[in-house]
Amino acid sequence: MLESMTKSKSVIFTADDFGASAEVNAGILRAHREGVLRGASLMVATPARDAAAAAARECPGLDVGLHLVVCKGQSVLEPARLGGLVDAAGRFAENPVLGGLRYFFNRGLRARLADECRAQIDLHLELVGYLNHIDGHLNFHVHPVINDILLDLASEYRVPYIRLPREPVLTTLALARDNAPRKLVEAAIFRALSRRARRKMAARGIKSTDWLFGLHQSGNLSEHYMLGVIARLRPGLTEIYAHPAADAGGIPPPPAAQREVEILTSPLLPVALKGAGARLTNFAELARTGAGAAPAAHGAP
Repeated sequence: MLESMTKSKSVIFTADDFGASAEVNAGILRAHREGVLRGASLMVATPARDAAAAAARECPGLDVGLHLVVCKGQSVLEPARLGGLVDAAGRFAENPVLGGLRYFFNRGLRARLADECRAQIDLHLELVGYLNHIDGHLNFHVHPVINDILLDLASEYRVPYIRLPREPVLTTLALARDNAPRKLVEAAIFRALSRRARRKMAARGIKSTDWLFGLHQSGNLSEHYMLGVIARLRPGLTEIYAHPAADAGGIPPPPAAQREVEILTSPLLPVALKGAGARLTNFAELARTGAGAAPAAHGAP
């Protein structure tokens, strides 16, 4: 992985779903301005994406990557251009299992999926101006068909980092034993998918982090869990991702999302990071310094 960082500890706190709503935008921006958040992933076909992109331009320390959407979301391209990939309203499949099986077995959809993935990257670059990292809604970006498409595009656009959702599940279970059967099944699935993706990424010089947290405890983060993860950080680069949202004057977001804002802005986290000997970074800084990957062709904030 990132050989140059194996003797030190570095952490990237990221937030998914940037642009999904005014509430998500508010939570991410507060977590960045008042807390440890240094990265976010933008959904480019969502109602609040323009506001998110505008806010990102005012926050040069927030590195904004692409949150690729091919399930439970809206397409960028018109339905007429995507055939049976989306419904008449441009919506992808709502059921991740059925959607994943359909993408795997229906080879006729692959060219349309490639067109849509390219369109999302192009729109991201138009909105944000750079692209240092890509991940996926529901981690669909490691689906074998989607991942093959994405790696071709990442090589073409010189995107240096892609998330691999392979969390140390035993560490998570030591800190939070809830839903253990689900976490173990989830770990087995995403470890296998990530192993395949990692091998193909390595052949193309595309990097990921050494460690990741946020997959198994998604929607149920606590300050205790976050402090426990920090205390157990291993040498290398770790990504910790979340889904924060804050009240923006409309319908309040779920309590769990609001709680994540409080966690990411907790004054205990910087103290814990210092105690663990870990420093904050983001993918933009890594791309600039060439840590583990060639600099992104489209610049960085």
